[in-house]
Amino acid sequence: MTAAPPGPHDTETSNTTEPAPAAGRLWLNASDQQIVAVICALLLAWVGIRQIELSQWGREEIEIRHQQPRELAYLVDLNSANWLEFSLLEGIGEVLGKRIVAYRDEHGPFTAIEQIRQVRGIGEKTYARIAPHLTIGSGPAGAERLRGR
Repeated sequence: MTAAPPGPHDTETSNTTEPAPAAGRLWLNASDQQIVAVICALLLAWVGIRQIELSQWGREEIEIRHQQPRELAYLVDLNSANWLEFSLLEGIGEVLGKRIVAYRDEHGPFTAIEQIRQVRGIGEKTYARIAPHLTIGSGPAGAERLRGR
C-alpha cells in the first residue's frame, strides 16, 4: 500500500502531543475559580457596607444655625499705615493708597483726619466712606474712636 500524497489541509505533526485547551476554560482550575469568586463577592460586600456607612444613610439631618454678620471695626492710622493698609479701605486702591503715603512723606504727619481730603483723588464721597475707619495715632484718641463705634 502506498501512502496518499499529502493534501492541502494536511500538516506535519510532531511526535509530542500537547493537550488542546478546552473551550471557554480559564487559566485557573474550577476550585481556584470558586475561591476567586468568593473573594470578589466578599470585597464587593465590604465596599457596599462601607459606602452605606460613609453616606450616613438613615441618620437625621443636622440643622445649621447661622450667626448674624458682624461689622468689624477696622481702623487705619494715617501716620503709620502703608499703602497696602490704605488700599483695604473701600474706594481706595493701590494708586490712591500710594498717593496718601507720598503726601504724608512730603508734607509730614497728619494732624487731623480731614487733612486727607487734600490728597488728590479723595473727594467728598470717598472721604465720607473712609473717615469712620481713619485714626491718627494709636494712643487714647484712637482707642476712643474704636470704643465709640
